[in-house]
Amino acid sequence: MGIIYNTSMNPSKNELLAKWLVTQDFYDGQGAPDLQDVGGFRLEDPAGEVGMELRLVADRADRSEVIYHVPFSYRAEALEGAEAYLVGTSDHGILGLRYIYDATGDPVFTAQLNELLAGRAVPQHQNNSFEEDSNVRVLGNGVSGTLEVIRRPVAGEVSGQGVVGSWENALGQPLSGLVLRIA
Repeated sequence: MGIIYNTSMNPSKNELLAKWLVTQDFYDGQGAPDLQDVGGFRLEDPAGEVGMELRLVADRADRSEVIYHVPFSYRAEALEGAEAYLVGTSDHGILGLRYIYDATGDPVFTAQLNELLAGRAVPQHQNNSFEEDSNVRVLGNGVSGTLEVIRRPVAGEVSGQGVVGSWENALGQPLSGLVLRIA
């Protein structure tokens, strides 16, 4: 299980995400987003080289509070052939320069998602080291297929097969919904 470092990143994950998000076709905002972390979980790289985080953020720039789901992978070196997935680079206070990708283009992330679906990987708490996240559920454990990242998850939608994640609304109430779907 990975260590969560209590340090800063410059630029921060949300600063990088805000700039990248407005260039994506699933972005629904009108101008610059005001992002707040509201949930998510991590996956572990068995080799210990790639950090993986399935981020859930709320855009609170207006009253609609759209939730976005963006998986990130963090690497010490650039991933060859993945330039289209690069969100940006950031200086991690302990680990140094990190290349941050939309993890859908990272083969280590894809492999670990398949391990999660097969029941051989355990979701980790987003903010606590060495702690499993019991709020994440796999529907249809052991099922294989093409995974679709649900970029704008909706609370309560848990039909079909996939992965259910959890987040909090603006009032701090817990919500959950499908964040990955098996097609």
